[in-house]
Amino acid sequence: MRWRAGSGATLPFGGALLSEAVRPNVLLICGDDLNAWIGPLGGHPGARTPYLDALARRGAIFTQAYCTAPHCNPSRTSVFTGLRPTTTGVYHTELLVTASDRKTLPEHFRDHGYATFAAGKVFHGQYDYRTATKTYATSAAWLDTHGRPELWDEYHPCEAEPLPEGRPFNGFFDFRCDEVPDWYCHFDWGVLPDEQAERLPDLRVLEETAAFLARPRSRPFFAAIGFYRPHLPWYVPRRFFDLHPLESVVVPEVRDDELDQVPETARRWALTPDDHERVLAHGQWRHAVRGYLAAVSFCDEMIGRTIAALDASGRGADTVVVVWGDNGFHLGEKLHWRKFTLWEEATRVPLLMVVPGTSAADRRCEAPVSLLDLFPTLCELSSLPAPAGLEGESLVPCLSSDAPRHAPAIATWGRGNHSVRSGPWRYTRYRDGSQELYDHRGDARERVNLAGRIAYAEVVASLAPFVESLGEG
Repeated sequence: MRWRAGSGATLPFGGALLSEAVRPNVLLICGDDLNAWIGPLGGHPGARTPYLDALARRGAIFTQAYCTAPHCNPSRTSVFTGLRPTTTGVYHTELLVTASDRKTLPEHFRDHGYATFAAGKVFHGQYDYRTATKTYATSAAWLDTHGRPELWDEYHPCEAEPLPEGRPFNGFFDFRCDEVPDWYCHFDWGVLPDEQAERLPDLRVLEETAAFLARPRSRPFFAAIGFYRPHLPWYVPRRFFDLHPLESVVVPEVRDDELDQVPETARRWALTPDDHERVLAHGQWRHAVRGYLAAVSFCDEMIGRTIAALDASGRGADTVVVVWGDNGFHLGEKLHWRKFTLWEEATRVPLLMVVPGTSAADRRCEAPVSLLDLFPTLCELSSLPAPAGLEGESLVPCLSSDAPRHAPAIATWGRGNHSVRSGPWRYTRYRDGSQELYDHRGDARERVNLAGRIAYAEVVASLAPFVESLGEG
């Protein structure tokens, strides 16, 4: 399945009901750094995501889904263990150490007779952009540092990523002469030439997945694939940039006083490194937003073509599909870029589910939920016993009703820093005891910090115990 400019796909899911006697297949699809800038969530007016739009109409979308940490490794670790960073000890780039009696999600399914398959960035890993920048190489090697190939019957890590000549296109540095900080070795955006676009690792992920889906099999599968885009750098084929003409690009609404009411810890996180200052100094804000939107559109097509391959395999009618982003992403909001904060932009993620045989079609689930909830949800949908000690709550009731949630969504960034999302509220407490409280009913941009106001003391008192229950203060 070679990618060609102008290629497309449809999403004709079958309508047959799942048999209660047959366990469904499971297909997890992750977009790296995929934030709420997709059509079904309305996060940006310029989003062009027709495949995700179509997929949402065929299933349920959770409009307030949150990661457990605004960083790839701890977020993915939570998804595949069903545990919080405070339980696993994985806050940043630590390797997951699992007890002998604690199985990860693919292991649990494999133990119950499933064939397991992984392709792309599923657990953590990274490209060696630092070496590629220092040597001005035309590709970056993949470092499969956290891949855990032993968990899968079939495993395909990312391949080397092609890098264009003439980078960085944003003009921040001269890669041939300057000593470039690691932060900026991949902080760039622009058109990837057609001859290099054929070597994009996400296309290999798509091909391996399509081949896996097409093979006959006698037992159900648990497949997890990870597309690397829209992770930086935003180098994708020209036609995805053409979907977003520069003159029509809308940048986020940002004010000079964005950080006036936030604690010092949050302010330091927002301004380190000085991305926003550099973006503005080089006149790159609209170009960068365009790059991200183009990368999102590229990811959208990869997802759509994966679903088309699933349908072509004849297994669409008995496969649970989950599409998720591992963390959000700032593009200037709060004067910040990237992730690594506990605000809405860095913690809110897409979460879509298609469950054949249920009434969940074109359904919007509005309550705050967590990616932590996926482990128990998939167990319930597959009629498997959930391991003891999972810290999430099954989303199955949400697929058919506005079922009440018994726990809020909690995100953690580093030891002792936690943010609670419950109803309209975001309550954050940092390790030094400083706090934030925002009411999303009138302050979706989280600009008015209510934490120190007496009128909201009861709200703080009601949410603070969720932080305290984590055992870190």
